[in-house]
Amino acid sequence: MSLGICDSASVAIKITGIELVALKKLSLVSHALAQKIGGSAGDEQECLADVLDGVIRQFEIGAALTEATGGTNQCR
Repeated sequence: MSLGICDSASVAIKITGIELVALKKLSLVSHALAQKIGGSAGDEQECLADVLDGVIRQFEIGAALTEATGGTNQCR
């Protein structure tokens, strides 16, 4: 399956807490890098960091909904 820039797909993934922490740290580093390099490369890096932020938010919302509806987010 190939997604175009405006396409979307729904998938189910399993992510651990440490993976989420790593993604959040990657986001922080990406935003800092964008500010440091500036120019059009900085703008592109900022856009990539914003996309990562959106993915993180979607995961956090999904995890909160799972918990609120009686699902489990516990390690097994």
